[in-house]
Amino acid sequence: MKKVSLFSALLLLMGLGLHAQQISPQAPQDAPKASDFTNDEYDKFVAINAELIPVQQEVQGKMMDAIKEEGLDVQRFQELMQAQQTGKLTDASDDPEEIGKFNKAGQKVMEIQKEIQTKAEGLIEDNELSVQKFQQMSMAYNQSQEVRAKVDTLISKKMEGQ
Repeated sequence: MKKVSLFSALLLLMGLGLHAQQISPQAPQDAPKASDFTNDEYDKFVAINAELIPVQQEVQGKMMDAIKEEGLDVQRFQELMQAQQTGKLTDASDDPEEIGKFNKAGQKVMEIQKEIQTKAEGLIEDNELSVQKFQQMSMAYNQSQEVRAKVDTLISKKMEGQ
């Protein structure tokens, strides 16, 4: 299923902090409509996401390597990251050595995230779409079945043409 791969790149990037500015989520009654965006914007959005797949794969590998280089399992790093985000890192680990490894790996991951953010923003701008519009379309894809259906249809057509 290429659709899942295509948008796993998008979701990863959004999760990595590709936020030039914060866009507050719309209330469900304000769900975006397919008509909120032009056909040209949809084409650019799909093209950008297609270009982001190899970048996402490269970054994912770099992050996993950085975590492993510090002597942590990727799953354990994720557990510690979730604990840190909820303010309960010391509940997840009382081992100072493990927390030190987590912190070093986290710093490396943050550097990799900055790199991917720069690459992603460049790809977006190279495709003549603003980062803000890309973010709006990403949120619309996640919030609106109508927008998702339109994007998925364009992806299918693009893949058939290859």
